[in-house]
Amino acid sequence: MLIALMPMLISASTAAERKPFLESIPAWVNAKSGAEVVQLTSQPVISTNIHMEQRFAAADGRRIAIERQPFGQPPELWVCDLKTTRLYRIGPGKAVTASFSRNAIYYLTPSPEARLMRLNLADLSTREIMPIPDDPLPRKVAISHDERWLVAGPFWSRDNLYRLDLIELANGKRTTLCELVDIPNPHLQFDPGNSARLLVQVNRGSRFTPSTGLTRLSGPRGATLSLVAVPSGDVAPLPVGLPDTPLISGHSTWAGRSGRVVFTTAPGVADSLLSNTGIFRLTPGEEKPVQIVSDQPFNHLAVSDDGRFFIVDDYRTQTIHIGSIETGRTLKLCDSRTRQGKPQYTHAHPYLTPDDRHVIFNSNVTGVTQVYAATVPDAFLEKLAPLKTKEPDKQP
Repeated sequence: MLIALMPMLISASTAAERKPFLESIPAWVNAKSGAEVVQLTSQPVISTNIHMEQRFAAADGRRIAIERQPFGQPPELWVCDLKTTRLYRIGPGKAVTASFSRNAIYYLTPSPEARLMRLNLADLSTREIMPIPDDPLPRKVAISHDERWLVAGPFWSRDNLYRLDLIELANGKRTTLCELVDIPNPHLQFDPGNSARLLVQVNRGSRFTPSTGLTRLSGPRGATLSLVAVPSGDVAPLPVGLPDTPLISGHSTWAGRSGRVVFTTAPGVADSLLSNTGIFRLTPGEEKPVQIVSDQPFNHLAVSDDGRFFIVDDYRTQTIHIGSIETGRTLKLCDSRTRQGKPQYTHAHPYLTPDDRHVIFNSNVTGVTQVYAATVPDAFLEKLAPLKTKEPDKQP
């Protein structure tokens, strides 16, 4: 299947040409870490950072993407300049994926006649990539770091079987990448260091029909992870989830370009279950993941661009922590002060900007969810680095 692929400049507006808005408010300071928190948005409309276990930020860390949900209207894509805290409205659309190595965010304009658009965070220009058929619209989209491949889906086939489509952006050629069972919520993620590998979440025992929708997210065995080779579509299950690890939370990500996968296990509902909670890392090909954090109720997860640090929130207190992927050592950065409920916009969803200077998160402490930025103090990350072993004195 070929899609007409004529990249058309929809908006050549630059940051200088777009009208800036200023809504930022100093929020609070964490006395112990020294992190200063700024509320970036303050209009009475739900505003969230965009968190899909990847960062929606410019490669230099200066600009981040924000989604706003005007009541009764389609979502809108905005950008915040962290240096000035100015906001820029891009337009109606929902961000769906971001390129790891380039200043690119991809988003879908509202139906009907939805279009896949590309936003350049360097100059805030946008262009159309391709039209997207409305029936059905993909729920998830992933872009390879070199922007060669786009994977879209899942598209329900029958029973619990779903299809993932592969689109080659250079010519618009669209083919079936693979079919997989139990992927109603696949969390599609390309390996930032290898555009031939796609991470997919498999919710074993899920139940879905077009008439009833998703009636069960997963069965007793919970979720697991698989790798899908691109473009061959070969599937390789990973030793993640039961019986190899405790039940996983459904939050996993690539550790930068290291080739490692990092994930959290399901938070326990009681203190007696805390031994099953923590953070694991896995290098594909290894027989078993390595547990790097235990007895901590960590939930949502992101990793720094260099693959050295993880950023997590505590599901009970909603505090935000940064830790070392090598040692598992963690330090509290700040409180998010959000009150987490079922809506995704109440979740903190923290991530670290590529320059390691800010952690971006959500909080509904004001009553309406807004986007916040916490500074990462100088030397904070150095405290998490593995200790250097002292070389023995040379004998004369």
